[in-house]
Amino acid sequence: MPEDLDTEADSGAAAPASPAEQAEQAEQAEQAVVPLSRNRDFTLLWISQLASVLGSRMAYVAYPLLVLSLTGSPVMAGLIGTVRAAPQWILGLPAGLIADRVDRKRLMLTCDLVCLIALTTLVVGLAADLLTYPQVVVVALVEGSAAVLFSPAEVSALRHVVPASQVRAATARNESREYGAMLAGPSLGGALFAVSRFLPFLGDALSYLVSFLTVSAIRTPFRSAPARGRQTEGIIRGIGVGLSWLVRQRFLRASVLMVAASNMVGNAMPTLLIVSAHAHGSSPALVGAVLTLSGAGGLIGSVVASWAADRVSATTVVLGFPWVWAALLPLLFLPGGVVVMGVVFGLMLAVAPLWNSVISTYRIVLVPDGLQGRVDSACRFFTQSVSLLSPLVAGVLLEYTGTTTTIVSMLAWMVLLGLVGLIMPVLRNPPPLPGEDAATA
Repeated sequence: MPEDLDTEADSGAAAPASPAEQAEQAEQAEQAVVPLSRNRDFTLLWISQLASVLGSRMAYVAYPLLVLSLTGSPVMAGLIGTVRAAPQWILGLPAGLIADRVDRKRLMLTCDLVCLIALTTLVVGLAADLLTYPQVVVVALVEGSAAVLFSPAEVSALRHVVPASQVRAATARNESREYGAMLAGPSLGGALFAVSRFLPFLGDALSYLVSFLTVSAIRTPFRSAPARGRQTEGIIRGIGVGLSWLVRQRFLRASVLMVAASNMVGNAMPTLLIVSAHAHGSSPALVGAVLTLSGAGGLIGSVVASWAADRVSATTVVLGFPWVWAALLPLLFLPGGVVVMGVVFGLMLAVAPLWNSVISTYRIVLVPDGLQGRVDSACRFFTQSVSLLSPLVAGVLLEYTGTTTTIVSMLAWMVLLGLVGLIMPVLRNPPPLPGEDAATA
């Protein structure tokens, strides 16, 4: 492990382990022999987020449908999506600081409870035929804000409910949760909305109730020791400590840049597919079916990622991922139109969970507990901010250069990332993960 991964006491890391930390380490050593399927607290955490993500995916479709039924305005319907996403820009970095300073379990429970109450008011308003557009905006804003605050606390909790040697397998299982909800949530939300407008929001509210109950039942503390450090330092200073720590860590810094850069291609694929389908006169139903098929590739990939956790080294994944995408992109030139594009996108998504699980594992294992929230939020803020530009860049390329040039540009970008991985020593020789032999990692 590189020397610059050592941290100072004022940046959130502890010096010698305290008795409480030593006890926790001993407990984790005992947990190492317990399979994830028999790890009670991990199962509860996994179920809580499966329910929550499924509910949020249902609401993702239901919110614009609800606004259209209330106002008939596509602009208002689009605005509600922006409202739900806006807290990531405003609260993204402070959320990590909050997760590092307060009781993480209490923070997660508070977020679940606030969302449950907010969505209950929406359901009641719909049932009583008293719902207004401003109320929908407020509920969407509350739900989006709670999600941003919840996320770094949940990520930080994972390292405490599973031993370090099982973090990669655990993150791979979390990928299956995300892709499963991505597939089932939108269709379920649309079907429930067709029955009654309040049903998908009732389902979303119940998902937060399930999350609240399951998180409440977790016994493991979500922090190595009572929060220490500069509790009185300002927000800017507190966030800066996490950012400066991340900047000093060569591998984590490089991996964040690689994730953001690869997201430029991954998040451009739906735009490429939709625009190409429209140009060839494909029906919206076909486009939706193809995107669903692509999502199934991600779900299959998440299962493979769980299997590969103990079989494929982290180094192979870090170096090989860009080249796999680079090898798949030329297949977009095959005849078959939108269907072929959907298959290629599905194959790309099938590889993504393995990449995501490895990068997430490095963040969880290498970052000190006192900085987990801040570093995770900084990484998420940067990669998601860059990802938001991807559809716009793809749209500009498609309009002014055409489909062929756009695909060639995406291919060249991934080849460049692959070469960067081979050239940069820090990516070519990443630190071994727990359970990997340093010589073979």
